[in-house]
Amino acid sequence: MPAIRHASPPSVKAASKLMAFFKHFSPRPRSQRPVSDRREPTVAPPLGQHMRQAGNPADFSKQLANALHSPIPPLSDAFRPYHPPAGVRGTAAALAHDSAATAPQAPFGSAAGYRTAVAEGVVFPGYPHLADLAQRAEYRHMVEVIATEATREWITFRARGTTNKQDRIAQLEAEFTRLNVRDVLRRMAEYDGYYGMGLLYVDTGLDQTTGGRENPLLLKPQTFPKGTLKALVPVEPVWTTPESYGTADPLRTDFYQPTHWWVQGSLIHSSRLLRFVSRDVPDLLKPAYNFGGVSLSQMAQPYVENWLRTRQSVSDLLNAFSIVALSTDMAAYAQDPEGLLSRVEAFNRFRSNRGTFVLDKEREKLDLLAAPLSGLDKLQAQAQEQMCSVAQEPLVKFTGITPSGLNASAQGEIRVFYDRIHAFQENVFRTPLTTILHMVMLSLWGEVDADITFSFRSLWQMDEATQVEMQKTRADIDARNIRSGIVTPHEARTRTAQDLHSPYDGISPTPHRPDQTSGSLSSASKTVSPAS
Repeated sequence: MPAIRHASPPSVKAASKLMAFFKHFSPRPRSQRPVSDRREPTVAPPLGQHMRQAGNPADFSKQLANALHSPIPPLSDAFRPYHPPAGVRGTAAALAHDSAATAPQAPFGSAAGYRTAVAEGVVFPGYPHLADLAQRAEYRHMVEVIATEATREWITFRARGTTNKQDRIAQLEAEFTRLNVRDVLRRMAEYDGYYGMGLLYVDTGLDQTTGGRENPLLLKPQTFPKGTLKALVPVEPVWTTPESYGTADPLRTDFYQPTHWWVQGSLIHSSRLLRFVSRDVPDLLKPAYNFGGVSLSQMAQPYVENWLRTRQSVSDLLNAFSIVALSTDMAAYAQDPEGLLSRVEAFNRFRSNRGTFVLDKEREKLDLLAAPLSGLDKLQAQAQEQMCSVAQEPLVKFTGITPSGLNASAQGEIRVFYDRIHAFQENVFRTPLTTILHMVMLSLWGEVDADITFSFRSLWQMDEATQVEMQKTRADIDARNIRSGIVTPHEARTRTAQDLHSPYDGISPTPHRPDQTSGSLSSASKTVSPAS
């Protein structure tokens, strides 16, 4: 929801428009709201709520003028606990816990501090406003680039030791494909970028009728039998809110960690909702952020607004960068102003390279005043690069525009960006993806195979010539190590079979011996030969 800007009292027409706007967003009493009203209240005070006073609504313009000069609520009001939409929280009695710690009054208690906090994006704007931002190309690009790059090359399963477990690895890959884990994690990264949090529900076949979803989901064969894992369901955070969390003892594991969540009236244990947050907030701010994190859209909003303002200013300047000035005797048109306007209108209508404007040789002069356009491209490019700096994305990834200039290259920036994406994978995906892997193992085999793990594939891909040269170098190293006795041929073959970049990836570590087959065939031929 946009921040309130203090300005001079508007006109009556503007005040009427603002009145209709504020009436549309003003919350109604809970008893008067229809069941289908799912509008999500924001953390900041509802727009125009502190402007309304008891009295005649027709006197709204005077109230608005007084309210624009009234003190702004302190910043601590903006950090009060998050209130979910109607219907998200159920009717069960909540466990005892604190509401939230109060934010300090100074130095943000003043009106200037509140305006600065809103402008800089340090106040939770609410999920409807973040959903509105997700419609703009600037926010979508910076979020989707990270989400798609983090799941582009995906993961690889591998077995530790010398045991051949290719069959089990093939079953895991098929089950991950059935559960659509790759696309689900991409959506979790998008939710994290748009809203600051994504929640993934583990569907084990339980519903509101059967019950049991409020109980912990223990990853043990006794409590997670085969065939339990049905699906993985992404949930946007607007439909969720925590039920209980500890605020008394910082040494406990549930300190500011929700143990249960409400999901549209259903109580779900936190072990059944995998939480994806890459930019968590301090404990004092978690209740205000619905126990999520700071979204990338909220962080980038000041930079995107600067970019939009710069882009529009450059467009307006290009649209009217030149002005035609006519120096004439204005006293001659004092009695006939329409004559001067008609002459100017005729000139503008036929103004082109083939047009001619007739001037009085003695009393008139025509000048062309043009604004300098040099440097506008650099200013606009810098404003665009500032957006990329928030998401830590290279310009070629964000816009598809290659760098310009002498010896310009984006390879170094792309390598740094890939390192950043790999850190994002390890920080956000590693823990929940390991949980999903163990759930799939229990659902398939009834046990967790600790010898099978996964790794994220490298995003940086070499060209074919470089890969061939690297394989040749590795083969020479293996040959020298075998001759010197450092490794055995079997160990070298096993490493080659597990090398993702090798053309022999996936072959059996045990070599096939043709002499055994040929020997058996020859003996069989000797046996059949006398009979023939």
